[in-house]
Amino acid sequence: MTSDVPTQEERFEFLRHAIALSECKIRTLELKAQILIVAFVLSLSPLWSIISSTCSQAASKLAVQVMVALFVATILLLASVMLPAVAAQPAPAGAWPRKALFAAGDPNRIVASAYADHIKSLTSEVDLAAEILNLARLRETKSRRFKHALRLAFVFYGWSVAAFLMLRNC
Repeated sequence: MTSDVPTQEERFEFLRHAIALSECKIRTLELKAQILIVAFVLSLSPLWSIISSTCSQAASKLAVQVMVALFVATILLLASVMLPAVAAQPAPAGAWPRKALFAAGDPNRIVASAYADHIKSLTSEVDLAAEILNLARLRETKSRRFKHALRLAFVFYGWSVAAFLMLRNC
């Protein structure tokens, strides 16, 4: 008869797979951002041709300048997805200061019993779980940046249509 409680090796394997999945999702967001940057830059050429064919002085119009500013802002937001994000969350007030695996920390702030409790509770399973939480925060940060960039891309395309309509009677 087998137990429903996973063994330590099964827990380690689960945590390693969870880390691999989180890293894969982060790389996927970065790859999507790179593809969108290329597609977005290539989409400006036909838009610029359409707008400049409607009005010969389109570059000096405010609507087109706003469109170019939205274009640059969208590219920057998409590029921010690929920038490194701080994954570490600030430690709570009474938490053990983490410097390294064997660092004792500031002796003025830590009592001996807290140090002993920390050593007893420190396992590689805990470290793996902390890494999963850090990767989850990183994934959420990059996902939020990606969603903001997509929203701005929709605003850009909407403004492009509005600029075309405003400039058709140039």
